[in-house]
Amino acid sequence: MTIKASASKPLRISVVDIKGMDSSSSVNEIVMQRSSGGTTGGGAITPSKVNPSSVSASFNVYTTWSVQPTLDGEVLWRFGPNANGGIDKDVAIPGWEWPVPVNGQVSFRSVTGTGNVTINLRIEEIDG
Repeated sequence: MTIKASASKPLRISVVDIKGMDSSSSVNEIVMQRSSGGTTGGGAITPSKVNPSSVSASFNVYTTWSVQPTLDGEVLWRFGPNANGGIDKDVAIPGWEWPVPVNGQVSFRSVTGTGNVTINLRIEEIDG
């Protein structure tokens, strides 16, 4: 899954909550990492608003690509939820949110394991 900021508004990711959704125990490691590129994003997820009075989000969330984005630089955070109901969560303290610059991307990618997980994020789009 990749979050892609719009050309006019940077983002802040304040909560990442990953839960295992399989019926048997297995190891999973999922990384959150900056990324670039990618061709033909698909499987778009429409972000839900926390404030119903807010305008619709201008960023995109893609789950499929014809060519995956390239992971750049160091891993921002490693998550390790067990596939059988394990939970791994990062709640940033104010001022320590994960920034995503204008036109920037952050990808979540499995590096170990193939268990099913669900990923919930709280993302703030910063008006500029």
